[in-house]
Amino acid sequence: MPRHKDFEEQFDAMREQQRHGTRDSKAPGEKLSWRELDRRKDRSAHGDQSKAQTKDKGPGNRYQKAQAEKALKGQLNALFADKAGDELVQAILDAADRMALQQALSGYREQRGSLPAQPALLEKALDCRNDRLLRDVVADIAQHLPDLDPAHRKVLLLKMKTKARTTFDRKVSAAIKALITEYGAPD
Repeated sequence: MPRHKDFEEQFDAMREQQRHGTRDSKAPGEKLSWRELDRRKDRSAHGDQSKAQTKDKGPGNRYQKAQAEKALKGQLNALFADKAGDELVQAILDAADRMALQQALSGYREQRGSLPAQPALLEKALDCRNDRLLRDVVADIAQHLPDLDPAHRKVLLLKMKTKARTTFDRKVSAAIKALITEYGAPD
């Protein structure tokens, strides 16, 4: 078993090699000029580097840079935004009565398919009285329920629990009860 002092000696020898090099190396203990040391540290007091670094250091420049990044982010979001989908979602959220909600839901399902994982949208969609649409809404909620946070999941499960009692469609009621047993019945 090696002794502790042997390890210390090995560490000291390694440090010595790193500082001064070995006999076999071509450049033992490479000596650098002060300017070269400054360049390696990227803090050279000589040349154009110091001017370039001081240029970006003002608080006004940071503010302008942040504003430019914010504007660019807004432009990119606008470029890649789904305007038609957002309008359909907004139509569902703004539906004042059940008939308007049913039309908005059926319009969204025809153009986009399943509902997105937005808790407010899914909760509003549960207010639909059409059993066919409600069956689709419950299927969409079942798809998105694992990804939702616990607070929104609880709200949706409570609303579905009351929906299971009031619906006349047995398939919808059975699907809701299966979800409630799977995720636990909230009180």
